[in-house]
Amino acid sequence: MIRLWFVIITVPLVILSCNRESEKIFFEEDLVEIADFIINNKDTYSRFYDIMITGEMTNSLNAFNPFGDGFTLFLPTDDAFDRFIQNSKKYSSFNDLLDDIDFVRELGRYHVVNMSLRSNQFPYGALPDTTATGDLLTIGFSSSLDTTIYKVNNVAPVVEINLEMLNGYVHIISEVLEPVNFTGYEWLQENEGFSILAEALKLAGLADTLGLFRHAGNNQLVKNEYTIMAEHDSIFKRYGINSIDDLVAKYATPRKEYTDPQNGFYQFAAYHVLEGAFFLVDFERTGNYNTLGNYPINIITGIEIQINNGVDTFAMEYSETDTTAITYISLMYQSSNVLTKNGAIHFLTEVMELYTGITRSTSRFQFTNDPVISKASGEPGTYEYVDQSEFAVIKWSGPKTLIYFKSSSESEQAWNDDYLTIKGNFVIEYTMPKILPGEYILNIRTNARNAQNATVIVSLDNKRIGGNIDLTRGGASNNPYAEFKIGNVEFVKYTTHTIKIESLIPGILVWDGVQFNPEF
Repeated sequence: MIRLWFVIITVPLVILSCNRESEKIFFEEDLVEIADFIINNKDTYSRFYDIMITGEMTNSLNAFNPFGDGFTLFLPTDDAFDRFIQNSKKYSSFNDLLDDIDFVRELGRYHVVNMSLRSNQFPYGALPDTTATGDLLTIGFSSSLDTTIYKVNNVAPVVEINLEMLNGYVHIISEVLEPVNFTGYEWLQENEGFSILAEALKLAGLADTLGLFRHAGNNQLVKNEYTIMAEHDSIFKRYGINSIDDLVAKYATPRKEYTDPQNGFYQFAAYHVLEGAFFLVDFERTGNYNTLGNYPINIITGIEIQINNGVDTFAMEYSETDTTAITYISLMYQSSNVLTKNGAIHFLTEVMELYTGITRSTSRFQFTNDPVISKASGEPGTYEYVDQSEFAVIKWSGPKTLIYFKSSSESEQAWNDDYLTIKGNFVIEYTMPKILPGEYILNIRTNARNAQNATVIVSLDNKRIGGNIDLTRGGASNNPYAEFKIGNVEFVKYTTHTIKIESLIPGILVWDGVQFNPEF
């Protein structure tokens, strides 16, 4: 849902002093709306002033955000626009750019975020809301004694922060943010130094898989979100892999097509693509992250991100009192978080081979692998759905309406503050992300403190598990949710699975999620 007329942008690198001198302080009576600030300073920001006028942004930038607490404008300097034109292959002058009305509208809105953000709210990754065009911006930063370096979309330095307006904040940037219109795979193709991995993905037949859209359930076309874990060609060369031919020779299975999932070469390539968009800030949990290959990668979070700890010994660190073996792959933090239309690209410090020694962990699923729920989960509210064709991995029968609720209350007890609700005589099915083979205990979590709740049965992959479940009992006065142990299950393949809940006695199902606890 694009909530206004704005466009999302990529933001570059910025060097800011932490001193108060870099932050202008206004008295409340001096505050103006964002558009008026640009008008009042049009001699300084004449280029963006022309963008705002030509792109018909004035009214919106003088308005208050009906969907949030203001806006954030990343405002390029005039010098930034001059460099943009100088480096452009399409526009010979700024007036040429202004004549391209459609691009002017996109470019201007791409610099506006649908949320009021001070610099101390910048995450190390994607901003918490989109631009007016529905795109994401990313922030990278590093600090020294008295300097913070911000980098938006790895391109635009922030040179002045936190200019407070009546309807949000303005941050001055020294480069223009050009809308991102390339996929992750296209970025690898077009950037020198990633030819080996780009060619590997192509030979494995994954180029089309990594396009802008993908076919989901019901053959529905949805935005394709993925994350690429990439090695620079120089990393491969450290391992004696100087070309795609060397990579094929090392990993390919003889007499199998490169596109065959049973080929080791295919698995190597597919293992470098995570299902879903993960910026650095999104690696917030220690656990397994699904790939397009036959195994997930394991990430341990903490002071740094550790990938596949135990796969090999890559280095030794020595101190006066201790010797430490580095047994995990790290990320190149300053250059990672490359923003694409699909998600992010991160850069590895070592060659990442398929690691089969990953330990099973608790897997919790809460419907956000469906694009509809993923989109709604970003904004608190009640969402009613009657058109099942919108959904990729959720379907239901009986009642016409499925409800998704995202709470903004700090007292909400649901996992992730959200849940699905269906009422009546119902059947609801949910196809979950892939899970490692092995034995698990299947649990569902629901509201269990309402006399109008249903009694249900549960099936997994069309096989009934456990007995009848009375959802009217189990919750407490301080927490209405309860986890119901359904039964033991065993998976023999790393693949998706579908859970079905069906009412025996009609009523209400407030479904919070599914959890698989490994049995050892």
